Amino acid sequence: MTWPQNPDWATILPKLPVATSPPNDDTDDLDTDTDTDSFLLAAWVSILGEWPNQTLPINLMTLTFNIQSGASGTTPINIMTTSSAAGFTFDGQNHTVNLDGSSTVNIPSVSSTTQHVYVSSSTKSADGTQEIVTIGYNSDDTTVTGIGLRIHYDDSALQLTDVANVFETELFIRPESSSGASRDELIAQASGRVFRTMNPEELELFDYVAKGYIEDNPNETTRDSYVGNYQFGVTGP
Repeated sequence: MTWPQNPDWATILPKLPVATSPPNDDTDDLDTDTDTDSFLLAAWVSILGEWPNQTLPINLMTLTFNIQSGASGTTPINIMTTSSAAGFTFDGQNHTVNLDGSSTVNIPSVSSTTQHVYVSSSTKSADGTQEIVTIGYNSDDTTVTGIGLRIHYDDSALQLTDVANVFETELFIRPESSSGASRDELIAQASGRVFRTMNPEELELFDYVAKGYIEDNPNETTRDSYVGNYQFGVTGP
């Protein structure tokens, strides 16, 4: 697929969700932790290497979990990477949820050329039936090519019910608590963000990104980065 001519880059590219991803069963134990059985995927990519282009730290998303009936003690939330920016080390800080009380968060100090992803907040709902977890991001560089994440948890202890406050900038794959939005729904969302209907060139750009760019650019090292039926890579076309 070829690039469309003269797309409205300034308004479209910073606002495009190119796919959505509901929770997945961790049948292959991707985090090598038998205490988790599910994971949520999310990814951001900047073709021009300008992600997140904001003062850091930032929050990437807020996850709301129902605490399953009968669950007690502690349960892990593990943060893994599917793709990190070229030349950067990934630092995913695993988190322990105290199902019976307050949970402690550990916010890392920033290291050079490192992408830190961690739980920045972990609190109970007023009635104690839910755990509300915010995922944070920090680095010493605000203009990188993106990041891809897997967030692992134990569905028998924590049932994901909501994903909110997703950091929406550049091209991104939005994590969701249930089945993802269709192509037409995503296009409608993008059109709503720019307050007009996407023109044919922009629709071609959308399809290139969603079906061409992501599939054609997997992680160059592992070749196994993916989001649903999409492959995610931080290298440019």
